[in-house]
Amino acid sequence: MSLRTSINSTRALRTKSIVKPSNLYRSIVTAHRPVVSPTTVKQYRMASSVIQATAKAAHSTFASLVSASPIKVGDAIPDVEVRINGLEEKVNFSKLTGKNVLVLVPGAFSGTCSQQVPGYIKHFSAYQSKGVKDVYVVAVNDIFVVNAWKENLTEGKGETVKFAADDSAALAHALGLVLDGQAIFGGPRLKRGAIVFDNGKVTHLTVEPNPGEVTTSHADEVLKAL
Repeated sequence: MSLRTSINSTRALRTKSIVKPSNLYRSIVTAHRPVVSPTTVKQYRMASSVIQATAKAAHSTFASLVSASPIKVGDAIPDVEVRINGLEEKVNFSKLTGKNVLVLVPGAFSGTCSQQVPGYIKHFSAYQSKGVKDVYVVAVNDIFVVNAWKENLTEGKGETVKFAADDSAALAHALGLVLDGQAIFGGPRLKRGAIVFDNGKVTHLTVEPNPGEVTTSHADEVLKAL
């Protein structure tokens, strides 16, 4: 056998030994290729409809919150529990005896609220001299935020004004004093104001027409009403 014949034979054997992809192999590879379909106009419209429906539901929820009639002088304080001091401790203002004050604020740590509350802390003894048992600052925040705010404002000076968390906005709803805080706070909050009540009955009430200002709910002004 010549050298040329040997080389040609070797090439022929190598060619025959190559395994070509079978039809089955091709079908498997093709089956596992991801198929990405372009988003259609119809799908965009469906997504838009879902967003609009969600927004409508949120608006409906808020509308139901503000549907309750605002509390007024002579009304009973709502029978609602809110958190105070910690997760396990609650207070129901309708069950309190004697004269007490609720200071209603839209949000803990907000600038205007942090200017409103110190006056009540400063004049707490003056409130007591007017027969007030306790002053409660109430905000629609979780109890951890409320407690942190309390520490920040009182600077550990001991127990004076109490701080409560209406974390589910249940009290705000029952009072009929829900503030649409979506744009700033992301959800419903309490309107800014103050309520004086004696044995569960409202004797003085003021709600700020502009929640960004402190006028009639200032500690000095409420003190004059006692």
